[in-house]
Amino acid sequence: MLVQDVENLDKKSLNVLKKKSKKSQIFLYDTQRRIDDFFNKIKYRRNGNYDDIPHYVVSKLGVVYQLYSTQYSSNTFNDPKTDKKQIKIAIENLGWLNKNTITGVLNNWIGDPYRSDPYIRNWRNYYFWDPYTESQMNSLADLCEDLCEQHSIFKQIVPSQGYIQNASNFHGIVCKSNFSSIYTDINPSFNFSIFFNNAKESNGRI
Repeated sequence: MLVQDVENLDKKSLNVLKKKSKKSQIFLYDTQRRIDDFFNKIKYRRNGNYDDIPHYVVSKLGVVYQLYSTQYSSNTFNDPKTDKKQIKIAIENLGWLNKNTITGVLNNWIGDPYRSDPYIRNWRNYYFWDPYTESQMNSLADLCEDLCEQHSIFKQIVPSQGYIQNASNFHGIVCKSNFSSIYTDINPSFNFSIFFNNAKESNGRI
């Protein structure tokens, strides 16, 4: 599949751990903002020292961007044992949406307006969600398939976005929301069934 670089990011200057580590897990989460704003966040936050950086980003249009080598790692959990074994993929998505009770307009947590039909489900104290696109899901599934083959990662995915005990020990594809009930990504509109014909379920608590 075609993977693109991010033109306005200097790969050499990204604050990642450039020490090779074996991968056993693919970690999915949302950008929680539009893709251009997400790249600017990586570039400028903490004066260029931002260190929670995904290996890949998948846009709403299904375009896959690679930011740095999957041999390296970044800091999401402040836990090197977990972070070093993950290939991290950020999916362009606004996440949960607020509805203005007067105007009826939906927006995300930083005020980005949402003008399409939301996905509606009551989950983790939120009701309206930005759905993932079909092109995005297809590209994500292809990317995960390739990464599992390249890194000998088990071709299995957690059964849902719910909390799972010891999620860091799962070998396969996980979501940020599997690690704690405080996270809301991946959101309930995500189509887990698009991955692998032989997907297995975890024995963790959902």
